[in-house]
Amino acid sequence: MNQTVSQALARKWRPRDFDSLVGQAHVVKALSHALDNQRLHHAYLFTGTRGVGKTTIARILARAVNCEQGISRTPCGKCQACVEISQGRFVDLLEVDAATNTRVDEMRALLENAMYAPTAGRYKVYVIDEVHMLSTSAFNAMLKTLEEPPGHVLFILATTDPQKIPATVLSRCLQFALRQLPPDQLADHLAHILTEEKIAFEPGALRLLAKAARGSVRDALSLTDQAIAYSAGHVGEETVRTMLGAVDQQVVHQLLQALAVGDGKALLELSNALATASAPFGAILDELAAIAYRLSVAHFAGGLDADDPDQAALQNLQGAFGAEDLQLIYQIATHARAELHLAPEEHIGFSMALVRMLAFKPGGQVAVGRTMPLAPAAIKATVPLLAAKPAAAKPVVAAVPAMPVEVPAEVPAAPVMESTTPKGPSPALVEEFDESPPWDTADDLPVAQSKPVVPASAPASEFKPQPAYTQSANGHLPSAANWPQVSQEVPAKGLTRQALVQAELVEASRDGEVLHIVLRTAIKAYTEPSMATRLESALGQYYGSTVRLQMQFGEAQQTAHAVQSETRRQALEGAKQALQEDPFLKDIQNLMGATVVSGSERTLSNTGPADI
Repeated sequence: MNQTVSQALARKWRPRDFDSLVGQAHVVKALSHALDNQRLHHAYLFTGTRGVGKTTIARILARAVNCEQGISRTPCGKCQACVEISQGRFVDLLEVDAATNTRVDEMRALLENAMYAPTAGRYKVYVIDEVHMLSTSAFNAMLKTLEEPPGHVLFILATTDPQKIPATVLSRCLQFALRQLPPDQLADHLAHILTEEKIAFEPGALRLLAKAARGSVRDALSLTDQAIAYSAGHVGEETVRTMLGAVDQQVVHQLLQALAVGDGKALLELSNALATASAPFGAILDELAAIAYRLSVAHFAGGLDADDPDQAALQNLQGAFGAEDLQLIYQIATHARAELHLAPEEHIGFSMALVRMLAFKPGGQVAVGRTMPLAPAAIKATVPLLAAKPAAAKPVVAAVPAMPVEVPAEVPAAPVMESTTPKGPSPALVEEFDESPPWDTADDLPVAQSKPVVPASAPASEFKPQPAYTQSANGHLPSAANWPQVSQEVPAKGLTRQALVQAELVEASRDGEVLHIVLRTAIKAYTEPSMATRLESALGQYYGSTVRLQMQFGEAQQTAHAVQSETRRQALEGAKQALQEDPFLKDIQNLMGATVVSGSERTLSNTGPADI
């Protein structure tokens, strides 16, 4: 009893002519003109990823040049040559797999046969697949024949990695780069095939299959075969989603809704639920980035695409995010996707990415337990306050052999310059460099004003904080005395902040509502016009008025960086002197033979270490 074996869709629907070929219009146009005008090249090179039609086009071209009806772009498909080429048994069509025939001896044997005239056809066609796998000696052996082949020989080379082919071979071929098909075109092609096959389907399922194929027609047809078998003849969206392990768009929309309202608790609950369901966290991050891209395009294009299948759901999210929010979500999602393998667990990396999106949301609020501002600088400003502790009656400094020694920082530092701030190092100059993470260097992120820190050795009743030069103090002008403190308090981040603390005030004047400031810096890059614009914006926000800035290049001495470095140096020198005079340390040195390791001295200060 004979039983008919079903043929795979990728083989059954393989194009037989240029008209049935899907995509690659640029290649079809060039080859059609060459065939119609009888202007054939002796060697063609087709490049592209898997499943885009390299071998298919090579076979169509072989039929076109060997059709008994004559050379044309439309072979008849009925003559003996066309039928035998379609069935893979045409004697003058030699398909060689370069991955298994890499040696020079095999290439020489192949080229020796090329000298003989074709047996049945008009041309003897050599199709060498994955040609980049040939050895260097094999490439060298074919150079002469490839440059001046007999008139009856046609070489068609195909590869997925053209960079590995020698330039001497590339220069002898006519090259065509085959492109991946877009998902919409692939979905339409699958719909046509399933309609002809009389198989029920849902459009959403075909979109999932087309997206999973990543531009490969063969992969799309293979996945469709798998979906037909998995769904018992009805290709449904939920069935295909389960088969592919694809991300449910509703879950991604719920994550974005929680981000929109700043609901951190809901975000973490969704993350935990996805971990329980063994969801593909990398694919979810990809979907978040893709939706952020579509919403950003809609934001600047004036609306969503009318053909977008998720238009209704995205319409609700469009007004919930600003342009900055979408850029932040896209950047964090793509970076987290690339770094997901570095996390202790994928669930942890995914959850931290969600928290990062919420924590760095411009001007947002977090609803986890209690509402708190999201500005990272505000958190940094509170750390010194939390670290401040009442000073002990008499600090004890211990020293042991070959161990770093820490001493209290109550030793007052010698003043470097006149200042109106409390005695000791200026609290506003505590931070020398910005230690924010790389993603938190944008100048437009909200910045909390730094607060003065109460020294641990000073009673709270004696401390009177110096009022900062804020937007309400429009009448103040920066001076050489207060500029180091002002440059630290200006709401700036990243390079803008560094340019301020590395600059010296030369002149400041006010003309009505316009504040004119002249700065001098020893770093040439900070004098660029783009940096001056950013500095004007930051200073204008600080003073609450229009600022016109002029940057000069030259030696700068009275900068916040120089003042702080000198203050910390003097504090460390005072600490070393205190160590030498400490009676308890002298007793330890005398009794135990202990020594203080040079360079290990640190000040115990609520403003951080004093190492330079």
